Amino acid sequence: MLRFDQELLEIYSELSRDRLMELVVGYARDRLGAGGSSIFLRDSITGRYVLRGTTGLLEERPAERIEYEPGEGLTGWMAKYGRPLRITNVKDNEELRRIADDLVWSKKYSEISDKPGQAYMGAPIFSRDRDTVIGVLRVSGKKVEGEQFDEQDEAILSHVAAMVSIAIENSQRYEREKRRARYFWLLLDISSELDPRRPIAEMLQAVVDRVREGFRTEACQIYLRTEEDTQRVVLRAASGLPGTLVNKLTYMAGEGLTGHIVRNGTAIQIREAAVLRDWNDSHVAEIASHLPSGAYRSFLGVPLQLGDETLGSLELINKIPSSPGHRDWFTGDDEEYLRLLSTSICGVLEGARYLKALNDVGVTAMRMQRVASFGTLAQRIRHEAANPLAVARLALTNLRGDLQDVQSARLTRRMNIIETSLDEVGGKLLDLLKFSQHIGFVRATTNWNDVVREVLIWLAAERQQRGVEMHVTYGDLPPLFIEPNELFGVLVTVLRLTMETLETHGGLIQVRTFSRADGQRVRTEIHAPESPLSEAISSILEPAAGAPDELSPLYFEWALARETVETQYEGSLTWESRDGGICFGLELPLKEN
Repeated sequence: MLRFDQELLEIYSELSRDRLMELVVGYARDRLGAGGSSIFLRDSITGRYVLRGTTGLLEERPAERIEYEPGEGLTGWMAKYGRPLRITNVKDNEELRRIADDLVWSKKYSEISDKPGQAYMGAPIFSRDRDTVIGVLRVSGKKVEGEQFDEQDEAILSHVAAMVSIAIENSQRYEREKRRARYFWLLLDISSELDPRRPIAEMLQAVVDRVREGFRTEACQIYLRTEEDTQRVVLRAASGLPGTLVNKLTYMAGEGLTGHIVRNGTAIQIREAAVLRDWNDSHVAEIASHLPSGAYRSFLGVPLQLGDETLGSLELINKIPSSPGHRDWFTGDDEEYLRLLSTSICGVLEGARYLKALNDVGVTAMRMQRVASFGTLAQRIRHEAANPLAVARLALTNLRGDLQDVQSARLTRRMNIIETSLDEVGGKLLDLLKFSQHIGFVRATTNWNDVVREVLIWLAAERQQRGVEMHVTYGDLPPLFIEPNELFGVLVTVLRLTMETLETHGGLIQVRTFSRADGQRVRTEIHAPESPLSEAISSILEPAAGAPDELSPLYFEWALARETVETQYEGSLTWESRDGGICFGLELPLKEN
């Protein structure tokens, strides 16, 4: 008896769940002289009773999860009714029906063997308040062949079940705290990779690698909205999947698992592969073919959300059980801590976007400062050189007058050279002044679609704040000989004017680039099919005469944009109201101006 008390003391002091289960089944087997013993604990999420510990197996413990629904088999019956069982032969249906009409041996799992005549006994494990059956402890087969369990054995097993209940609940609380601590350490570790000054692709790849390892999953992926079309998300980083899928896999908002997360800003948990078919996700089969297990079993995805703005999604695929029989799907704890991580990622992405905007503004300001400085210098050079040039010209004219009676071809030729040189100096100074007015705008052969993409990226934050949805169609265009920065500003002005025609909740803007039928011009159309405020824009672009004090700053930006296109490129920039919408058209010739 002393030996058993010492074993109970060890059971009470053990906090590790797996080790506790080993001690409990070993104690029950030895205390009752059984051939084997098993313990099943209730899964708080599914409500099923899952095998957590066993001893006496004739074969190796199966790797798959063994679990019983309440009422299923002998174990499920004890869990459902909270009553112990003592059976002479589990294969004797008559004996089972004498105990209860709904008592059936499920043949799902046995500790020792399924040959006839094996004794069986089990007892429910109650919670401390006895309101819930938190587990089932059972034994099978007496070590002495032919012996059966008696009433005293049943009382002992019920007593053992009651005693280990406290140890089990203590262990469960310990496991929860340990899991919570592990998650916090994991979040701290992953946060060390978050730096808005790092290249975004490199940072996200480091994050998904850490997340996949820390959350024990087969794959981890991050999708982000595209700058050109906020309704489309693209795979930007993946761990456990081939790198060739990055920047290739895409979803539209509302499409498949990822599209649902991005559109609705809600998390998705999937625990059974059969549920995936209901989502009709076009990429599930392709992703599954690259997973180590070859199957897409479970899924957890949370939105990358910053305030009301959803930037993308963070997703986990196929939970890897920490040991045989443990959960192979994601829990509420996984979702909670993944959400915390997603918030950190969003903050860093927003910081990176802010730093990029500051960098662009800084570069533009420095360039404009240099332009202004150069222009001032050019004007001063021309001004300072104007008087000496005028004096030199006058002196040469007087010299010609003084020497008009002198017939010398050589002298005349030299005066002509001086006069020509003075004209060239004046012309060069004038060219310098004109060049200073266009410094920073150097024309080059340019892909026009790239300019459009850069403008959409530049206005991404403004578009998202206004709730503007972009649909962009890029045509197959020949290269244009243009100054990208000059026409960049023109496109920004036109897009901002188009957004002004939408209401506060946003709307749709369609952008299309294409070549004219004659092949000599490239046209860009920016169209808002529904623009309730188009009349307000009309008053800005074509203000009433005699009211200069009411002109909007957008009027001057529009006037400058039109002058740039028409004067510098011999192109056209027009607008028109069309079926309750508004459409801007920009045409540029292909010839080099």
